[in-house]
Amino acid sequence: MVRIVIYIFMLLMSLVLQAQTTGAEIIRKVVDSKQEGLAFVTVIAKDDEGNVVVSFYTDEQGNYQLNPQNNIKQLEFSYVGFQTKRAAYDASLPRVIQLSEDSSLLDEVHITAKKPIIKREIDRLVFHVQNTPLATTNAWDIVKQTPGVNTIGDNLSIRGSQSILVTINDKKVMLTGEQLKSLLEGTEGTQVEAIEVITNPPAKYEAQGNAVLNIRLKKNNSYGYKGSVSERFKQTAYAYNTVSTQHSYTGEKINVSGSYSFGNGNTVRYNEDNVRYENGERWSSVMTRRNKMKGRHSFQSEMDVKLDSTLTFTIGGNGYINEQTKGDYVIPTLIYNPQDIVESSYTTFNKKRANMDTYTGYFMLDKTFNGDEKLVWSSYFTYDNQKDNQDVLTKLNFKEQEPAERFFATKDRQRTRLAVSGIDYSVDKESSKWELGGKYSLVSATYLLNFFDGKEREVNQNQEKSNAFDYQEINWAGYTSYTKQWGKWQVKAGVRGEYTGIQTQSTGMGSHNQSYFKLFPTAYLKYDLTDQQQLSLAYSKRIDRPSYSWMNPAKSYYNLFSYFQGDPDLKAAISHNFSLNYTFNELNVELFYNRELNPSMEISYQENESHMLIYHYTNIDKRQLAGMIVNYSYQILPVWSANSFLYLQQQEDYFYGVDQNLHKNDAFIVGGRLNTTVDLDKKSNWKAMLTYNFYTPSVQGSFKISGYQSTDFIMSRDFNKSRWSVNLYVYNIFGSDRQIISTKYANQNNYFKDYSDTQGFAIGIKCNLGNQKVKYNTKELDMQEKNRL
Repeated sequence: MVRIVIYIFMLLMSLVLQAQTTGAEIIRKVVDSKQEGLAFVTVIAKDDEGNVVVSFYTDEQGNYQLNPQNNIKQLEFSYVGFQTKRAAYDASLPRVIQLSEDSSLLDEVHITAKKPIIKREIDRLVFHVQNTPLATTNAWDIVKQTPGVNTIGDNLSIRGSQSILVTINDKKVMLTGEQLKSLLEGTEGTQVEAIEVITNPPAKYEAQGNAVLNIRLKKNNSYGYKGSVSERFKQTAYAYNTVSTQHSYTGEKINVSGSYSFGNGNTVRYNEDNVRYENGERWSSVMTRRNKMKGRHSFQSEMDVKLDSTLTFTIGGNGYINEQTKGDYVIPTLIYNPQDIVESSYTTFNKKRANMDTYTGYFMLDKTFNGDEKLVWSSYFTYDNQKDNQDVLTKLNFKEQEPAERFFATKDRQRTRLAVSGIDYSVDKESSKWELGGKYSLVSATYLLNFFDGKEREVNQNQEKSNAFDYQEINWAGYTSYTKQWGKWQVKAGVRGEYTGIQTQSTGMGSHNQSYFKLFPTAYLKYDLTDQQQLSLAYSKRIDRPSYSWMNPAKSYYNLFSYFQGDPDLKAAISHNFSLNYTFNELNVELFYNRELNPSMEISYQENESHMLIYHYTNIDKRQLAGMIVNYSYQILPVWSANSFLYLQQQEDYFYGVDQNLHKNDAFIVGGRLNTTVDLDKKSNWKAMLTYNFYTPSVQGSFKISGYQSTDFIMSRDFNKSRWSVNLYVYNIFGSDRQIISTKYANQNNYFKDYSDTQGFAIGIKCNLGNQKVKYNTKELDMQEKNRL
């Protein structure tokens, strides 16, 4: 295997070196009077009769390279704010062309192409956050306000599904839930350029997940050093504080960036469980999960080395460390008789300690051939380690029984390693684009659960309830995609093939093997009705593979009467997604239909004989949904704008219950988001935003989920010529996002109330360092795949 990797590496390097020896001319440069490179200068090459032979832009450092052509006699350099310059294309052409500023214009010229906040592209919805108060918060707050994304607590969902592939600059993020939230909270909003919601991902993306949520971070476009230090204090029921800093340096050949954030404080979540059993008893538990965070560290670094104008090498890494989450929970449970009178009770004392760390390292080689061909070789490795210990003491006070105490403890260890390597090749012409690529990935996960029936762990380990679980997965994937534009038409089609092999080994349950090969076609068709109106169709086939931990059959106990259990035989779910889009200026309307076979999800069921409440991951029979999404942005006054998002969906989940009958759980869901922004003072960038979110009741498997609503207020302002900025975020003003999740069919009758303590406020202050002046904000260019991993 090592020899194969070395051989591939040597082959790729030989291709790169061979490409560098082609007949391209030496690298030349366009600069201003300060000898600083000018990015995106228009260069027009003409023949001796003045006809245009070819035109192109300089790169971000002002460099350009032109293949020798006998019919080129003159070059013309033009840039807004500078005088146009012409030079003969011969041996006398200098390596550095200096442009002079046009004295008839302002001393400083800022070129801006203002983007709509919400933009519909052929295969995705793009939410731009520049020039809004959201840009002064953090990446998590921005994601929560993204059209089409629903957040409850630490969980993200799109169209009712939590099966989402989260990427940052197209790099897969291994974190989920609370860890993902913490990472994004440590990412400053000023780093975020846009959020892309891709409900029908093209073939070059992994087929995993019903949707892709890509967080696009900005690249530094000011030369020299640039940095910031920020402080954010958040107060809900308890306080949480985050300190972060980011730094970057942009030079002629090397770009270096890095960021770090540290957070600590307390969080809390409130739950109430109620179960009504067949004998008429009702068991009711109230739990306040207050967690004290000793320290959460998020960090990243990246370096781009421009070996020449066509070859860039990138190396970087990121990590997340949770030193310790400390929770001491007291959970009283009252047992009511059929007449709803308390007859018995028990109290659970849970002492929980958890910590984790995860690290990712990556590198990328980006080579451009002949201006329109690109080869990208990228690899990354992720290591994840988690520890979770709990001591559980239960004091029993049952009717007609002597008071008693029961104790158990668990020690849980999880370690996951992921290695990925892939090659992408593309040919990007003026009216067409062809893409081809392949990827190999290897996952190795180990889960070790030790269960103890007494406080003396060395002699009281319960072998029957302890478990060791190993998971191995390999995945080979290849794809091709073609895009063509002619006249008012644009078509994009592709197919991705993936082979997956899975092997699991568990104590007491032996080994389980799965292997399968699937094809995943994608297709898009777009037609420009007029300059302002577009109509498009899209289709994609997707797969949702169960998470590694969901396949672990070990019973993870919450208390004496409740546990979680996975299923090593979980199947991968297949979904078919269709959409029809209509765009008219700032109005976008989407009709969609999704059908998913064997979706996997967490559901709960009660055992009436043992009074046990069990949570487990399982496959339900199918899910289908159809609906409409409407986005509209409008300018009410020059200083007052608004954006609206409306969501209508009919959802049907079919599942086999504990009675072995097929049940249907459905709901017609109405949701939306309205935000309005007011420019209070443009000189100081003083803005205010009010946001309202709402969703009617929905379903998930056997669950019925109540609706919710929330109202947020955001205000931001700059000081001292934007060297300082301050923002205020008031969360969930009316505290109205509490939910009830219930199950009621056959002999199942239970519900729980959930509230994640979202009502409060946050105050942030940021100090900008170094060169903050952006000399040129260019029109939007298609660079989104530059950093793909």
